Amino acid sequence: MSSFAYEVQDDAVVFSTIIEGTGSIENAHSVIESFFASYYNDVNSALKLNRSDALMYKGLFVGLGSFAMGAWTIDATHLIDVSIKDGRVRVKVSVSDAVMRSTTGSHYCFDYSVPDSPPFAPKCSNKSVNKKYCDAAFSEIVLRSEALLAAVVSAFQSITADDDW
Repeated sequence: MSSFAYEVQDDAVVFSTIIEGTGSIENAHSVIESFFASYYNDVNSALKLNRSDALMYKGLFVGLGSFAMGAWTIDATHLIDVSIKDGRVRVKVSVSDAVMRSTTGSHYCFDYSVPDSPPFAPKCSNKSVNKKYCDAAFSEIVLRSEALLAAVVSAFQSITADDDW
């Protein structure tokens, strides 16, 4: 799997890629819609914006790690912003907040800001969340964001391969 660039922008960690040679706006839009319909199973609950040249989806990375002998896990919401123009598609995956939650039946949850926590800061933005848990969750965010971007790229490559048979 290739590595995708990420940076901190507007209080979020943003992973992005640009896909070239995607054909018409209508074709690219159709590929993106089909991909996310399959990816989310229930695209209507994830779709937040649907224009011919832009789509936006909101999702959740669940179970970014198991901590303290399985008593805690971390989840993070992500926003996927897709822009389409001139035979190109730009896909951005943004992660701004995460929540460490108890898995033991108690209702304890601790929200924290991903870009204000390790590895970007010396301590987690929420003092109740251990630094090493933030580090481990961020590593998993990187893996899942890169896998998502690679899958979108692959969706376009498979369409192109089918057209060239």
